[in-house]
Amino acid sequence: MASWREVKRLKERYSLLEEWYGSEFAMTEFAAPSHTPQARSIADLLPEVLKDVKAPEAGKLLQVQNLWQEIIGPAFARYVTPGYFRGDELFVEVGHSALIQELQPITGTMLQQINKKLGEGFCSKVTLVCSGSRPRR
Repeated sequence: MASWREVKRLKERYSLLEEWYGSEFAMTEFAAPSHTPQARSIADLLPEVLKDVKAPEAGKLLQVQNLWQEIIGPAFARYVTPGYFRGDELFVEVGHSALIQELQPITGTMLQQINKKLGEGFCSKVTLVCSGSRPRR
């Protein structure tokens, strides 16, 4: 016999499945837990996705975006985002022009962290730019 906690957990699971799939498919999903594959880390999926990406810069940008909070820290990540690559140079978009001057001294640290996390020589330079300044192709 199932404990009350287990019954409660199963009811919550069924309720979530019903909300997500609708009442007609919830029971099918509930009855077949092995039907739904287990969640996979985005880092595990990136190599598969990157094979289909045509521009190598786009693939590099995805890799940097995936690790951005680890590279720069959560406080800065709110205002500073990886914008685009041009060759091996990463252009980092900054939310306000005044922050560019404040953050300029740590671009070397950003570069070191990127190359530490993604491999030596992954990025050759970090340049700070205002958000929305990406060149048109």
